[in-house]
Amino acid sequence: MNVKELEAIEAALAFFDTVDDMVAEYSLGDYKGESTYHESVEDDANVVPVQSGLELRSKRKGPHQVSADTQDIAHAKAMLVVPGRNRSRDLQKLEILQLRKEAADLQQQIEDLRYTKGVVMENPLGPLASITISFHQSHDARLGGLRVLAKRQKRLRNEAESENQYLRDIVQSQMKNIKMLKRLFQNQISTETLPGLYRSLHPNFVPKGPISGYEVLEQLSCRLSDLFFDTDRVFQSNGLSVISSPFAKVNTQPVSYSSTQIELLKCDVLPFDYRAVAKTFVRKMASDYESEEEDKCVPPDLKKKMVARVFTLDIEELMKMQVRFTGVKYEEDKREVIVLSGQNELLEVFGVAVDGIKLQERTWCVLSEISPGVCLLQLCINVMVEAKPLLNDRREFVNRVCELVANFEQEMFASVQKDVEHELLHAGC
Repeated sequence: MNVKELEAIEAALAFFDTVDDMVAEYSLGDYKGESTYHESVEDDANVVPVQSGLELRSKRKGPHQVSADTQDIAHAKAMLVVPGRNRSRDLQKLEILQLRKEAADLQQQIEDLRYTKGVVMENPLGPLASITISFHQSHDARLGGLRVLAKRQKRLRNEAESENQYLRDIVQSQMKNIKMLKRLFQNQISTETLPGLYRSLHPNFVPKGPISGYEVLEQLSCRLSDLFFDTDRVFQSNGLSVISSPFAKVNTQPVSYSSTQIELLKCDVLPFDYRAVAKTFVRKMASDYESEEEDKCVPPDLKKKMVARVFTLDIEELMKMQVRFTGVKYEEDKREVIVLSGQNELLEVFGVAVDGIKLQERTWCVLSEISPGVCLLQLCINVMVEAKPLLNDRREFVNRVCELVANFEQEMFASVQKDVEHELLHAGC
């Protein structure tokens, strides 16, 4: 072994010492507050004189340092079985400590070889062949150890990635559970708001009042008087004017390629005064959609005269629509008429966002007196579903949307009527 080879070994030892110091600092910093560690002490070995006059300095670890490393490794292994800790981080720390100990053993072997080389150089007549063979054996052993360490590091990295993926899956599952709980709470609030809808529909009212919605309400309010004057004509055309017994019917008819008309007709007899029924109906229409809304959501000039609302209606897993409607009650001799005008827009159907499907709604509800204390309810709801120019494969989709809208209108009015009857019964008791 010549001087250049010794210098190369010194450079390698300096590199191992630097890595060893960084690893020790990292390990001690992470385990601070968890356990007490023994400080490693390095003793400078004796300087071995060589034939060339160069001085070789070696740092040889004593038994107490080896014991400290062993204690650190034992402590790290003990931490692996503690529940609630990050296993991947503890495995990495354990691997670092084992690498440090193996590096120290390799350094000790190199120091022994260096010492042997110094003695041989003092005795040039010794067998040089045995020293060369020993050096090559040490080099092969060190190379094999590094390969084993590389494989072990790769295995630990794969295990850490697997554990991180498992933790990510747990987080995603928890997020889904949180969304489900949020939806259940919303459904509970909706059931308390409209108890009649809990049978098949679960609406969630999200107040929304953009400036454009106010303009639509003003336009709709201008049409209410025209709707009122058309009441008798509409009832004569659909035959409700001659019906005075319980009756219900839904008609769906395509008007054009992109428009479909839905007409809901209903007639019922209620054992209450018609004025009380009309007053309760109007109050229900105003209060049921009023939850969590502020007064500023409705134009002040409209609120004094009529019912006016702008909100987003979310029916779980079925559809989501923006609803804008106005309504007013007219009083006549022996009857009261409630007319509603609405302009709605579908936002989602079956969880899929849709665009270009609008609903024009007109409602006539006539409450007349058959005899004192007996009310005849006659209802006509006309909804025009307008969609953008459709492709052939979208016709069935629009038909399905029309069925959902018709079912929703039936359930909505049935729930309001049930609440009105329940309130009047309790008021009479």
